[in-house]
Amino acid sequence: MNKKFIRIAICLFVSVLLIYSCGQMSKNTKDSPKESELETVDSLHVLEVGDKYVDAELFDMQGNKHHLSEAFSDGHYVLLDFWNLGCGACRQSESELMEVYEQMKGKLEIVGINLDSISRWQNHEWSKHIVWKNWNDGKMWKGGIKSRYYDWNAVPFYVLLSPDGHILWEMAGYGAGCFLGIVEALNGPMQDNYSNPQLAVRRVDANADGTKVSFRIYTRKDLWFSIAKESYLEANGKKYKLTAADGIKLDENNTPQHKAYSVRVKYGLDINYCDFTLTFEPFESTPERFDFKAGDGEDVFIIRNISVK
Repeated sequence: MNKKFIRIAICLFVSVLLIYSCGQMSKNTKDSPKESELETVDSLHVLEVGDKYVDAELFDMQGNKHHLSEAFSDGHYVLLDFWNLGCGACRQSESELMEVYEQMKGKLEIVGINLDSISRWQNHEWSKHIVWKNWNDGKMWKGGIKSRYYDWNAVPFYVLLSPDGHILWEMAGYGAGCFLGIVEALNGPMQDNYSNPQLAVRRVDANADGTKVSFRIYTRKDLWFSIAKESYLEANGKKYKLTAADGIKLDENNTPQHKAYSVRVKYGLDINYCDFTLTFEPFESTPERFDFKAGDGEDVFIIRNISVK
């Protein structure tokens, strides 16, 4: 592939490498909740982006019953984290999730949904130090809440839900920097960065001289990204060319140097970020929303529905 169309070989590649299939199909141990104690979760339809979430009954580590609907109090976004103890990628993601959880208190609730047996989950030291909602429905891979959100046996799997309970984004595997990028997007101008969650728009300045778009990108330490000179904005059926870049070199490998946070768990990954600004031709008439595309290739950065305000 031509260098100018290269995206980061970061998270999509890393995500594939870090998907751990954990087909652990052992039966529930004797201390698991009885089938009659669990809410039956219909598996007729696997939910997709745009669908309304499905509620379910789950248990915490003390055996108390909860419903997924509890996580939506006070208008929070909700991130579902399907995981199990044998999954290395699940453990690698925890350091970034911990950072996001602290940054987004009052805005984002994380619900860990463990797929191990109740006894294994309750007795493992890793389970005990999780600080967000840490629940299990006792059904492991055999139906239950997991079967409503995806229908194959692998972890981790993530689902981001809007405050009104609709699915905004899904991801299989862990791509370092994805959650931090989504936080940037949620705190910045309205945008849909879910195709490339490591990259987010932080600010838009549109005037008669041009449109400046400020970005932040997160990568695993020592990995690079590239932005093509052929990048453009699209609004009202027209393209607006890239005219200048500040903070990066176009069509070259750029390696972020700023440390995103300090890793606080055993398997955490070092993540860096880079801030840069791209300037484009001025809009003929200022739109309410526009798209950013790093060229017309099949594998390029795209952020859609970026708000000018």
